[in-house]
Amino acid sequence: MQETYTTKAIVLKRYPVRENDSHIVLYSREKGKIDLVARGTNKSTSKLAAHLEPMNLSHFMVVKGRQYDYVGSAVSEKCHGNIKEDLDKLILAGQGVHIFNKLIKSEQKDERIFNALSGFLDLMNDYNIPAKEQACAYGKRLLLHFFLYKLMVELGYRPELHLCTSCKARILPDGNYFANSKGGLICGGCVSTIKDKDEKINISENCIKILRIASFNDLKNMLKYKISNELSKEVMTIVGSFSNYIINRDAS
Repeated sequence: MQETYTTKAIVLKRYPVRENDSHIVLYSREKGKIDLVARGTNKSTSKLAAHLEPMNLSHFMVVKGRQYDYVGSAVSEKCHGNIKEDLDKLILAGQGVHIFNKLIKSEQKDERIFNALSGFLDLMNDYNIPAKEQACAYGKRLLLHFFLYKLMVELGYRPELHLCTSCKARILPDGNYFANSKGGLICGGCVSTIKDKDEKINISENCIKILRIASFNDLKNMLKYKISNELSKEVMTIVGSFSNYIINRDAS
């Protein structure tokens, strides 16, 4: 008799293999990132396929095989329909899941990471702040970048935001830079130690403050802060640059 197990997981990726099957990448609280084959899901008559859409939170019964494990059954708990019906949300949530998949190693299980991804998808799905109450025009994009930042913190890539990573002096309010290769802040006096111009970004005192807050704050609470458009763009520039650096560094 074949061995099976059950798990609740979020679908990160699905793509066709062979003629009628699919390869599924999941992130589970109990198992971490796992790869499965779903048989017959490319057929138009497949009842299983709807439960295997990316960003779905589903309950899986997994059958262990000799060459690969495969999906025995799946039932959706959350389909995040509001994301899939809104192009902006779909693009941003898709970017978040794509980067999550790149950053997470196979079978790297962590309940906090699972909760971060699940919380991000729930918040993006429910995001509906009226324009007149919205302090920032980049609300949904900022949500994505705070999620990426929190994800990097949980994975052990927390940037140094209190001391200069070169001279170790306490960071003063002005004249600082964020350096990807150094993993955090560089004071004005040490900026000459960064040779690659693309690796240092001017960072304001307010941006340092909001990233410090984000390091220890819940993602949902970050939506309560009134962040200007200018500051939002600065946060997104730094987080986007840092996440790309981490992905490219780990891939090399």
